[in-house]
Amino acid sequence: MADRTSSGRADNGFMPMPMPMPMPLGFEALMEMQRPALTAMAQMNGKVYDNLAAINRTWVTFVNRRLKEELAMPQNLAGCKTVQDMYGVYSEFLQTAVADYQSEFEQMTKLGKSLAEDTAQFMQARMDDVAREARNGR
Repeated sequence: MADRTSSGRADNGFMPMPMPMPMPLGFEALMEMQRPALTAMAQMNGKVYDNLAAINRTWVTFVNRRLKEELAMPQNLAGCKTVQDMYGVYSEFLQTAVADYQSEFEQMTKLGKSLAEDTAQFMQARMDDVAREARNGR
């Protein structure tokens, strides 16, 4: 490498050549490079959204049903004539509530499992597609 003087010129008197600057990629080229990943993410997000919507629908339906039953409780108690009647109303209410919550948690667990399985299957299929494309030289 040539020695430089304080003037920034090489010993031969010429200015050193600057390193060539790489040409930046255009926006279209960047988007085209990312298109497969963006497409896969959009598809996966659609599946996740559908599953989350099903979970939310199920939960809202459950909460509405339980709320109706809980708001009816004072009226049911007001109709009681004896302590045994009150015991029966409370007993039925609690048994129904426990059964409802147990059923709802089972259903929510199934929906959550379905969400996880669908996401894992989609990701596995996408990884298989990428591996196949890499083998084919695409």
